[in-house]
Amino acid sequence: MQPLVVIILTLNEEPNLPAALASVGDRAPVLVLDSGSTDATQAIARDRAAELHVRPFDDYATQRNHALELVRDRFRWALFLDADERMTPELWDELEAVLPRDDVDGVYIGWVFEVLGHDLRHGSFGIASNLRLMKTAAARFGRATHERVDDRDMRVMRLRHKIRHADAKPLAEWFRKHIRYAEWEAKHYVEGTDRRRGLQGFGLRTKAARMVGVRWVYNQLPLFVRPLLHFGRTLVLHSAWRDGLPGVMYAGMQSLWYPMVIDLFIVEERWRRRQAERG
Repeated sequence: MQPLVVIILTLNEEPNLPAALASVGDRAPVLVLDSGSTDATQAIARDRAAELHVRPFDDYATQRNHALELVRDRFRWALFLDADERMTPELWDELEAVLPRDDVDGVYIGWVFEVLGHDLRHGSFGIASNLRLMKTAAARFGRATHERVDDRDMRVMRLRHKIRHADAKPLAEWFRKHIRYAEWEAKHYVEGTDRRRGLQGFGLRTKAARMVGVRWVYNQLPLFVRPLLHFGRTLVLHSAWRDGLPGVMYAGMQSLWYPMVIDLFIVEERWRRRQAERG
């Protein structure tokens, strides 16, 4: 069994994929799971000797779980890297030191966002991390959007070095993508999945367990009020303002505009369901 594979999910990532693959280099084999790109994404993957699979997209958790199934019998570890992200040599060195360990099942890695040529070091983005490196034997993703691995029974650690996020696509594409995310989040909210679960699974040991509590608290807040509180928390408490205009701009996009659109779609989704019930 090989030690590590890098998994990249793609859909029309021609502007980003070459740099992501270059940042992996010969450190590990790469599997690209594409959702049916109409640009040169698939050709780029083939040209760079990546293992390419194509699967229609349904949701992120299912797509990532499918990728894990493709590699589970061949690789001990999987590293999920987005097409608009870049590994650094320092991160590679730190990551490779973890691979022989038997006392770790998953590894959290933070990221540095580059916005308008400026690295964001503050705000929620400066302290956030996700479980990116995981042993394939037991890892499984949940939730359709903002998917995450249930790490409550995993032995986890966090690396010091970070992934670089540098999207080469225009800003308009970010808004289009997050409108799709907002629609999914609104349907998820109206269906009540998180609220029915309540605090089941809450704990302090791992991020996934803590996020159960964070999401529960957020769901108790009134619509259209919670985005304002989220923005204030990011801007002031997490000091996004210290990154200047790029920091304030991205905090507004991610912590105010995006959650506000989710709440708007929640109102619309509730109305549509009432109309459907009335016939």
